[in-house]
Amino acid sequence: MDCFRMGRHDGDCAVSQAKAMCHCASKRLVIHVLDATSLVFVLILQASVLNYYIIQYYKSTVSPYFWFVGDFICLFIFAGTLTTSYRYLTRCQECHPCKGEKSFYLSPKRIVANFPISKLGMLPLSYVSWFLYSCMLLAKVIIIFKSEIPEQLSLDDAFGPQLLQIAIAMSGIIFLLLVEGHNWAERGSPRYIYVTSVCGKTGIEILDTVSLLSILLLASTQSFLTPNLENAVIILSAFNFFLPVLALYKLSLCDFAAHPFSLPISVLHNLLHLCLVDVPFLCVRVYLWLYYKQHASIFIMKNVFSIILVLRGMYPDLFKLVQMFCQMKPSGSDKGNVTELEGLNKQSGSADNFEEINLGGGDKDETAAKPILKKNSVLVKESSTKIPV
Repeated sequence: MDCFRMGRHDGDCAVSQAKAMCHCASKRLVIHVLDATSLVFVLILQASVLNYYIIQYYKSTVSPYFWFVGDFICLFIFAGTLTTSYRYLTRCQECHPCKGEKSFYLSPKRIVANFPISKLGMLPLSYVSWFLYSCMLLAKVIIIFKSEIPEQLSLDDAFGPQLLQIAIAMSGIIFLLLVEGHNWAERGSPRYIYVTSVCGKTGIEILDTVSLLSILLLASTQSFLTPNLENAVIILSAFNFFLPVLALYKLSLCDFAAHPFSLPISVLHNLLHLCLVDVPFLCVRVYLWLYYKQHASIFIMKNVFSIILVLRGMYPDLFKLVQMFCQMKPSGSDKGNVTELEGLNKQSGSADNFEEINLGGGDKDETAAKPILKKNSVLVKESSTKIPV
């Protein structure tokens, strides 16, 4: 009877756990669908507004309408990315694909056999989709700002310079929804903290980019705006759109917090951001402020703040990266011939528990074996004395 009650209790626990898992899965599905729907809506809105500026300027031709084809391709890729991420994250609840023998059926390991999964990441569509989207967005930005569209915009029009800046700034929301669609980590975990920080930093960086591009929209800058300065502003803005690819690549790594690529990617991202974004943005703004008496942007202090943070945080990362490479590099020529098995034994500490014996013939071998036999006999005597009678 007691066994029957215990079995019934275990069955009730299993049923309650199954109901809780189903409720959690349905809740996550609803949130994932909302993220995907919001991303699609924001992408369509941004694409429609930017296409309107291009279509209104090139009224005499039909070619601007083909931009909608590229937008549809980006929309299809984003939808496939979020669908793949949901299937992968659902599979992660059942078994951890990073530690299991079988790989996820949508992972790059099944598609590209020449590259291991640790180098491409579990979900490479995350950074591939953002890269393609950035290419499409940058192409529209170049067409708009390299034409006479900024000169024809008026503050009184509905489709004026303000709406153009807001449309470009929508990229931050798209990035946020894309990253959140790949994140089911628990609150307080390293992955959750990384996702939160990346979304916040990327959103601010996109606003910084829009603020820099607004220089090309001001009527006061049209008198001294040279083609070289205009090209420099557009190129620097392009760097800030493509740098989030590294953050998405790091996020796609399996167990990214302990992955060997995690630290080099972080150092590379900080160096590129320092050299291609913060310092050049600061130089352009200070140049316009001092030489052409333009209004000092509040983002000057943002660039200074970012430079200080990167410089302070880069030193420990570089020091740790140098230590990592020193550990990987052999210390001497004699150790260069150590076999792979001996190296693994040294890492695990098992190399200290074994004696290396030369199995070749000769008198040297016999003399070399005597200390080992003596050592073993001493160990046997010591162990025999400890045995209670």
